[in-house]
Amino acid sequence: MILVTGGTGLIGAHLLLNLVLKNDRIRALKRNSSSTIWIEKVFKWYRPEDYNSLFNKIEWVNGDINDLFALKEAVQGVDLIYHCAAVVSYFPSDREQMMKINVEGTANLVNVALTENVKKICHCSSIASLGAPDKDEYVDESFFWKTSPRNSYYAISKFNSEREIWRGAQEGLEVVVVNPSVVIGPGDTSKSSGKIFGSVLKGLKFYSDGVIGFVDARDVANIMIKLMESNISNERFILNGENLSFKDLFFRIAKYYGISPPKYNAKKILIQIVWRIEWLRSKFMKSKPLITKEAARSANRKTRYSNKKIKNTLSYEFISIDDSIKNACDFYKKHS
Repeated sequence: MILVTGGTGLIGAHLLLNLVLKNDRIRALKRNSSSTIWIEKVFKWYRPEDYNSLFNKIEWVNGDINDLFALKEAVQGVDLIYHCAAVVSYFPSDREQMMKINVEGTANLVNVALTENVKKICHCSSIASLGAPDKDEYVDESFFWKTSPRNSYYAISKFNSEREIWRGAQEGLEVVVVNPSVVIGPGDTSKSSGKIFGSVLKGLKFYSDGVIGFVDARDVANIMIKLMESNISNERFILNGENLSFKDLFFRIAKYYGISPPKYNAKKILIQIVWRIEWLRSKFMKSKPLITKEAARSANRKTRYSNKKIKNTLSYEFISIDDSIKNACDFYKKHS
């Protein structure tokens, strides 16, 4: 039996589809408030002829990763765990929840996995857990976390969640950790990279010169499964298809949408002004700002990520980012 946490997310949806196609016995943990509507849409996107029967192979379990009783029940009889559950946010109001789910939730999962004799865990972390470089540089798995005001609270939460996974390894669990860059693929239009595609489709006006890595959700799912089926353990791998500037990404998305790309370069000083204005607006309107200080800080940062380790280890070739963008654009045009 295989357990997937965070099955209602972008990576989780692609992972579940790949797993049921292998006819594995799959159990997925989700919160009572979480919907599976977008998961079904993703299944239908890739497998229109039999998506319903594939989706029905999943044994859904309602529960919270911070509920030890529900977690213990979900792990009963499980050999392998794919841990994808996490909160991704740059809003100060979400920090407490992010630390509780990302860090405490991972600690809970590790503890239960140890008591229930789980064989192996694949932890889906993030490039954020590697920390923010002091300057523009090329990052690989040897990059060492540095305490810095440049690190977002999300990055801190992912770094500490990884520490819980490595603790599990020291106590006898087999673990592999993957650090995906920004994941592109069909999913919920209000979350993750779906927001980027939605913003461009709605006529995004600004772009920045920042550079970061991007990877296809299909690649992330495929690699996670390959690592879990291998004898590889106690290793981490950056999953990155290509390094792109935000300008390049936005322009490519606009091209596939058939619309005009953003016109204005949001230089560092402009972004600094905007996030402060948004902070004031959010205070008066009692709503979340459209851009936060942490998001503004990363908008013009140029960090490139290496994928050499995973490519050499698995002899893996990533889907081109152009193909990833086209696939996502076609999906979001239909579902936006």
